[in-house]
Amino acid sequence: MRVTVHLNNLDPELREKVTTHIHNNWSKSTITNETNANFRKRNEATLVIIGEGFPAVDTAAPLHDTIIVRSSASTEQILFLVDAKLGKLTNTDIVNAKQSTSPKPTISRREFLLGPYGRSPHPQNLPVVASDSCEAKFGCSKCVDACPAPGALRIENDSVIVSSEYCIECGICAGVCPVAAIQMPNFSEDAYRGLLKAVHGSSAPKKTVVITCNKSSVPQQPWMDVEEVRGIGCMGVRQFAMAAGSSIGALLVYCPDGLCAGKENPKRAANLISLIVGENGPIVAYLEGSAGTLQMNQIHESARTHDRPLTPAVAPWKDYVKSLKSISRPEAHVKGFGLTQIEVADSCTLCYACVESCPHQGALAIREDKLIFGPEECTGCGYCEQICPERSITLSEMVGPMNLAARTVYRDEMMRCAKCNTPYVSAKMFKKVSETLQSDESTLRLCQSCRQKETYDKILGSIRGPA
Repeated sequence: MRVTVHLNNLDPELREKVTTHIHNNWSKSTITNETNANFRKRNEATLVIIGEGFPAVDTAAPLHDTIIVRSSASTEQILFLVDAKLGKLTNTDIVNAKQSTSPKPTISRREFLLGPYGRSPHPQNLPVVASDSCEAKFGCSKCVDACPAPGALRIENDSVIVSSEYCIECGICAGVCPVAAIQMPNFSEDAYRGLLKAVHGSSAPKKTVVITCNKSSVPQQPWMDVEEVRGIGCMGVRQFAMAAGSSIGALLVYCPDGLCAGKENPKRAANLISLIVGENGPIVAYLEGSAGTLQMNQIHESARTHDRPLTPAVAPWKDYVKSLKSISRPEAHVKGFGLTQIEVADSCTLCYACVESCPHQGALAIREDKLIFGPEECTGCGYCEQICPERSITLSEMVGPMNLAARTVYRDEMMRCAKCNTPYVSAKMFKKVSETLQSDESTLRLCQSCRQKETYDKILGSIRGPA
C-alpha cells in the first residue's frame, strides 16, 4: 500500500534527514508538507511525524499512525520508528483484502429492526476471512472454538462467517488461525510481518516491540516501537514465534487495565515461547496494569538484539514451524504449540484416500509399502481423519520434545503382480477387494497394466477366432 508521510513542525535538519531516508528506502511512500492535510482517500494510509507539543494532524485515512518527535530523541531513534511504521503500513492493504476475501454480510433480525445501531460500532475493524485459504472446509474450527463471544463466528458454506452483531473485536480468531485465513484489518499478517522485517533490519542497539490496546498508556522510550491494535488477542503463539525468530530483543503485549477479552491468548503464548527459547533468546511477555509499565521499562533496558537471520516468508504455517525450530532449545517440549502427531491403526489399507485429500503437500505420502507422515507440514485440520474409509487415522497434539522429521507411521506387505512381479497393492487392500467382489482371484493378482493387457488379449483373441 502507498503511504503518505506528513511532516509537521520538525527541525529543518531533521526534516531533511527523514525526507532523504524515506526517499532512499521506502519507494511506496510520498511525503507531503501540507499544514493540516485531511486524507480521505479510501485506499490511502498516512504516517504523521510531528514535533512534540504541536497539535495533531487531522486525518481520516483508514490506516494511519503517528510518531511524536521528542526533543531528546536522536535522529537514529526517529528513523528506527519511521522504518517500523512504514514497514507495517506499506505492507497492509485493507481495502483489497476486504473486497476480495470477505463473505457477503448477512443481516440479523436485530440488525434489520435497529438499522445501523444494531451493528458493530466499528464495522471496518471486524475480522476479515479469506475463504480460499480457510481450512473450515477440511474440518478446522479453531477460531470458532476459541471465540469468547457466542454467535460472533460460525461455519457456513465451508468458510467462517463473522457476525457484526456479536463480534467484540478481541482478535483471538486471528491469533489462533494456523494459516492466517482470518485477520484483523488494522493489524494484518502482512502488516505484522512488514513491521518485524523493518525492525529486524535495523542496526538499532535495542529493539523492543510493544503491542497494546491503548498506545497512549505506554511511556515512549528510545528504541521502542509501540503498536496499537483493536484486540490484543491477535497475538498468539504463531505471532510470538515469528517475532522471537527475528533479531528483536523483546516482544511485549500490554493491557493497561487487564480487562481485554482476548488477553489470555497472548498471556499463554508468551509463557509457552518463554519455556522453549534458550538463554540467549528474546524476552517475550504479557504485561498489564500500572506494574506492567515498570516491568516494561526493566525488560527494555535488559533486552539484547540477536544475530539471527529472519525466516524467509513462504506460508504462515511453514514460517511458524521454521521459527519454532530456530528458537527452541534441543530439550524443549512443545505441548500447546499446535503441532500434530498421528496414529494409524492396523486396519489401514494404504488406499491413498488421505494422501490425495490432504490440503498440505508433504504432510502424508505413500512410498511403496509405507505411509509417511511429515509433521512439519501438518496443521492438524483433521481432514485425513474424516476422509479415511477405514477410520484408521487418529490425530492428537504433539507432546514432549519437538519431532518434526518425516517418519513411517504405518507399513503393510505389498502384493506383487503374478506376471511382472511389480508390487501394486497392499495385502489388506487385496484381501478387502477379493472378499467384496468375490471374483476370480487370478485376475486380482495382476497389476493394472498386466490386467489391461490380459483383457485386450482376450478380446482380440475372440475376434480372430481359433488359429
